[in-house]
Amino acid sequence: MSDAIDILVDTPNPEALDQTVQSLGAVVVGGGTPGGYVKHDGHYVVRALMAPDFVKFAIEQQGYATIVGELDELL
Repeated sequence: MSDAIDILVDTPNPEALDQTVQSLGAVVVGGGTPGGYVKHDGHYVVRALMAPDFVKFAIEQQGYATIVGELDELL
């Protein structure tokens, strides 16, 4: 079983967020694809590939983005 989770976030710059969270073991879903970054209900999807609690803490406490929720399943 994977520890990966999808976190919904608000950010004005998903590209910069993606570059930042990659060092934390996460990605903004859809980066580098023709359709661009994935949104769900108007929020960007950050996939935490490992240590999701740490990723959420770092995103919020460092001010990288605003967390608005978590999806029950990976997109």
